[in-house]
Amino acid sequence: METSIIAIIGIIIFLIGALTTTLGRTLTILRFFFGDHSIFTQLFWGIIFICIGLFLIILGSPQLR
Repeated sequence: METSIIAIIGIIIFLIGALTTTLGRTLTILRFFFGDHSIFTQLFWGIIFICIGLFLIILGSPQLR
């Protein structure tokens, strides 16, 4: 099974988005990264990262070639 670099990057971005969305309130490093904004800002950016990650995973899937 061949995994493309685009799919691997998509997985990493998806995981960053998932961590931002679920653990944004408790991880202080994320609070510093987002400038201690509200939880809605962290949810917004988490969902954006998740969507970009999913798009790259779909784009790099071998079934589309």
